[in-house]
Amino acid sequence: MKFIDFLVRIRNVLYVNRITSYLFSFFMRLVLFGSIVSIMVFKGAKFFDYAIIKHFFTNIEIVVVSIIIAEFVANYATFFAVLIKDKSFSYKAVLNQTINSLFLANIVAMIPFFLLPYPYTLLVVLARLLQFGRFSKKIMELVDVIKKSFYELTWFFAIFAFFLFVSSISIYLAESPYNPQFRSIFNAFWWSIVTATTVGYGDIVPITTAGKLIAAFLMIFGIVSIAMLTSIITSAFTRKIIESKLNKEEVMQKKIDSLLNHYIICGFGKITSLVAQQLKMNNIDFVIIEKDKDKVQEAISQGYLTINADAASEKSLMQAGIMRAKGIAILTNSDAENLYILMSVKELNQSIFSIARVNARENEEESIKRFKRLDATTISPYHTSATRVARMILAPNAADALFSIAGAKEAIEIDEVRIPKNSPYNGKMIKQTNIRPFYNLMIIALVKEVLNKNEQKIEKTLKFNPSGDDIISSDTILICVGLTQDLQRFKKDLGSS
Repeated sequence: MKFIDFLVRIRNVLYVNRITSYLFSFFMRLVLFGSIVSIMVFKGAKFFDYAIIKHFFTNIEIVVVSIIIAEFVANYATFFAVLIKDKSFSYKAVLNQTINSLFLANIVAMIPFFLLPYPYTLLVVLARLLQFGRFSKKIMELVDVIKKSFYELTWFFAIFAFFLFVSSISIYLAESPYNPQFRSIFNAFWWSIVTATTVGYGDIVPITTAGKLIAAFLMIFGIVSIAMLTSIITSAFTRKIIESKLNKEEVMQKKIDSLLNHYIICGFGKITSLVAQQLKMNNIDFVIIEKDKDKVQEAISQGYLTINADAASEKSLMQAGIMRAKGIAILTNSDAENLYILMSVKELNQSIFSIARVNARENEEESIKRFKRLDATTISPYHTSATRVARMILAPNAADALFSIAGAKEAIEIDEVRIPKNSPYNGKMIKQTNIRPFYNLMIIALVKEVLNKNEQKIEKTLKFNPSGDDIISSDTILICVGLTQDLQRFKKDLGSS
């Protein structure tokens, strides 16, 4: 059993693990490509010095064949080991493995090139090219697309082969008595293929009226056949693209479903992108909801979990995990849309922390009141900008000190820290704690929340610039200023988030 486990681990390394399987596939492609190049040079192609290749050709072939045999043995030995371990042996599984690994091509690829006479050496080259394709992910994806259209392709080639057969017999009977070029069935078949595929070499030409009519029919049939084949292949690739897109959406949705205490951001624009950057830098989980497809692609390209939907719909909010989310930021460019989204949010999760953007330049006060009635914290780009300009005019030095926090090289931040019930600071005065000397943090405000029996917030009080005699309790939130690393260290030691 230990040997079986060993073989299973080998299979995981060679064929399952993303990194090691890629390296192994690349190695096999390199070996097979080198084999094809050496055969071409041996047959006279002017890539390298012919004399050098000829001298080492036998040794190169022996090395290549040895690697192909080793891969074949490892592939099938580890495959059967997996079946034995999982107790899932079946003839169908063996047949699928035989087809997927191109069993016959593998066997032929093991034959040294120099042992076979021409034209059988072409089979060795073809087999190694097929093996090269087996180790190429893109080529195997192409094969997979063709497999999924197998039914349509089977019908197409069956009809195509039937008409080739009919045209070959017909042209043979019509031309052979008068045209020496058609006195061979093979020549008649060759002419049918060349005409139906619209290649038209012109090496064999019908001269009778009946022969020309057959040729005209075959030409039209060939054009229609190419159009049909193109349609089948195009449809297959379209299905593959749609399936690939759906798979990506499923993977993204699984990641969203695994989130807890995350944030939801509605809308994606200049402001939102800056918010997203800050959240990502601080390792905060978040989901973006955006209805514009171009903006969605931009957000996805930046590595953000994004849902392409209307943020006001209940379905999209549930999809983003509104019931598990810690907060939501509604940042679209329309006040009406923001208000509608906020109403939808509060219907689903009344207690969620909400931030809403106010865009109105006129009647800003009225807009803010509407949002606050729904218990949302509001932000106004115009109001914030105007306040900043006014502060810089009235107190430029103080404004520089305050606003430099956001762009400081040492990443100074203002953050909130919730005190848990089992905290050593619970019940102590601020001056009795080591928050200032040990963590180098300034407490600039205390926020106290009063909760009901269901742990829902019913009242909040804020005390700015608390004294050293103020008592910290389990219902206290500390508003602290300090370096990012100090804040993170304090929150980690405290077990807070």
